[in-house]
Amino acid sequence: MKTEVLARLRRKVRLRTRVRNFLAPDDADDRSKVRIIDAFHRLYYDEKPKGGTWGATFWMGTPVQKCPLDLWIYQEIIDGLRPDLIIETGTADGGSAHFMANICDLVGKGRIVTIDILAGERRPAHPRITYLLGSSTSPSIADRVRGLARGAGTVLVILDSDHSKNHVLDELALYSDLVSPGSYLIVEDTNVNGHPVNLNHGPGPMEAIDVFMQKDQRFRVDRSREKFLLTFNPRGFLLRNR
Repeated sequence: MKTEVLARLRRKVRLRTRVRNFLAPDDADDRSKVRIIDAFHRLYYDEKPKGGTWGATFWMGTPVQKCPLDLWIYQEIIDGLRPDLIIETGTADGGSAHFMANICDLVGKGRIVTIDILAGERRPAHPRITYLLGSSTSPSIADRVRGLARGAGTVLVILDSDHSKNHVLDELALYSDLVSPGSYLIVEDTNVNGHPVNLNHGPGPMEAIDVFMQKDQRFRVDRSREKFLLTFNPRGFLLRNR
């Protein structure tokens, strides 16, 4: 009887130890998790044909070209902020703008201004969406966006156009001021240039963030928006504090 009780106590101690280690992993466990997440990230991102996952993701029939886990985070941000205006650079097929417009329908407010250098005749029409044709960094487009943002209480900005470092830095300089305190400046595709995908991309959004954050103290990286582990925007959810 005594032996059985001792064995039961030992099992309980071992179970508590395993639970404690799971809840508070050591550095080796953390590194192991990062390796697993990065390996799956590369598998997901590079699935053949390349982009066969994110490149074949649709919202109501329109290509979105985003990770669905990031789209879910966008839904949570829009529901939490109830933004008056969402500014998106890089329209592509219009799927993400349409997705956000539908979320705005559900929360009962919000407009989307989305910018691209290419016209798209088949982009979805929606009363909440305004399409602008031109470069996001051109003075005329930036002026139009500032005009549309005038009077908007809460503004959310998403940068998803040219992913070269210098272009993203130019966008950050032009649009960061429009982000409302308490809202987000989201820099997309910070995963390229080996973070952990597309090793040969060259300096991109992640490197632009590194420069921007050294100079601008109004924003902080909100890692809580990476809670689903897989995100195409690591360190890309910038929350404006003031």
